[in-house]
Amino acid sequence: MSTHHSRRMTRKAAEQLLGGAAGPGADPEQHLSRVLAAAAAPGHESELTGEAKAVAAFEVHHLASATTPRRGQMINSPLAKLLTAKVLAATLAVAVTGGVALAASTGVLSGPKSARPGASQSASDQPRSSTSPSGELRLGRERLCRSLAAAVAALPSAHVRAGVTGQAGLEQALASPALNLVVTRSTYASLVTTVNVRSAVPDYCALLLGLPRLPQPDDLSQLPASVLIGILPNVPALALAQVLTSLPAATLTEVLGELPAPTLTQVLTLLPAASLSEVLTTLPATALGRVLTTIPAATLSHMLTALPATGLSRVLTALPARTLSQVLTALPATGLASVLTTLPASGLSEVLAVLPATVLGRALTTLPPATLAHMLTTLPATGMGRVLTALPAPVLSQVLTGLPARVLGRVLTALPAPTLSQVLTALPATGLSRVLTALPAPALSQVLTALPATGLGRVLTALPGTVLGPVLSALPATVLGRVLSALPAATLSRVLAALPTVVASRLLGELPASVLSHILRELPASLLGHLPSSLLSRLPLG
Repeated sequence: MSTHHSRRMTRKAAEQLLGGAAGPGADPEQHLSRVLAAAAAPGHESELTGEAKAVAAFEVHHLASATTPRRGQMINSPLAKLLTAKVLAATLAVAVTGGVALAASTGVLSGPKSARPGASQSASDQPRSSTSPSGELRLGRERLCRSLAAAVAALPSAHVRAGVTGQAGLEQALASPALNLVVTRSTYASLVTTVNVRSAVPDYCALLLGLPRLPQPDDLSQLPASVLIGILPNVPALALAQVLTSLPAATLTEVLGELPAPTLTQVLTLLPAASLSEVLTTLPATALGRVLTTIPAATLSHMLTALPATGLSRVLTALPARTLSQVLTALPATGLASVLTTLPASGLSEVLAVLPATVLGRALTTLPPATLAHMLTTLPATGMGRVLTALPAPVLSQVLTGLPARVLGRVLTALPAPTLSQVLTALPATGLSRVLTALPAPALSQVLTALPATGLGRVLTALPGTVLGPVLSALPATVLGRVLSALPAATLSRVLAALPTVVASRLLGELPASVLSHILRELPASLLGHLPSSLLSRLPLG
């Protein structure tokens, strides 16, 4: 026999219970009124912990569970339907104090009007497994930002002329001073909690929504580092470029300084070349150096080689010498070659001039010969002279002997005479020999006749006899006469004494009589005794 006794409740009694009054003859411990009263009370602080996460999760699912058809037992009683509906309504009203009401403000609970244009599926129809918890939270915050913009736009004082479904309307709403009146609502407490201060909410929402223009660019640095790290890599590239290039130098420095190396790398590599150039050239030298020395070498090489020539020049010439050295030595050989050959002549000269000798030498000796040749011939004469005279002798020898003969001639003949003398006299004998014997005859003539007498003497006396002979033999007679006539007597004697007699006699025999006569008068008797009489007979009598 059934022991269940159905106790039907009248509609009036149900209304009394929902209104807070106890029903007639009801057991005090089972008063539905107590339950409803407790549910309607304001939430305690401990009960509201985790409100932001609950809000975001609630928004993401669009109250999916509420829209899912139930296949269980149907509620058939009209009175029970009334109770159920009112209990749900009361529960939702209570949840407003705990943050659930923000779903209504975002349009989730507002029926068809809240749906986006063209959206036909309910939230329960959308796959949930494809969105990570962090992605769900982000979606919830984006919807909350759209709700905030809509609430601002609804205020006549906001003067938002465009619809908030588009970029213009969102930008106007987020930039409106009226936002300060709306963001204080408890609905948007989770946004304020995320960014710590209300004044940072507009920029935070602009980034979340992928807007290219920040409402308050100067205040972007108010966002916590954890927020910047999570949000900047997810902003669309073009919008990110417009955002970063609009920031004042101080704000840009502070924002990029908050990012760890992986995030900084990810953000900068998203930027188009022109925007990257603008961002880097906006940074002060110290901040720029910190950014470039933080990025991994492979990424750094890619970034620098992507910059236009003027941007690259401005970036590198802004760096202190020590930082510049660190940046260039970090590049792989191909990256270094690309960077140096991209720089315009003035920038290249300035960059190379400030490098320490060891760094400069290491940079030049890692370049392929063709790249090295292009770089040196691009430099103006003064810049090229500064570079060559700064190199240690072994490195200088390696650099010059690595050049093709025609390029070597162009390099040496472009140098001013004092610099040319300094370069050639700094070379070790083997390097000097290789350099002079590699020069085409016209370039060799130009080089030797350009040297001052002391430099010429030091160059010729440094050569072994086996090299000195071919070098002098390559000169036309008139040039040979000028070279030998320019030497002091003692140096001339040393030069001719170093040559085999046959070679010396042949060279002297090619000289015009007036030049030969002058040279022979300068020679000591010991040296004249080794010359053939045919030469001596050309001496003037007396």
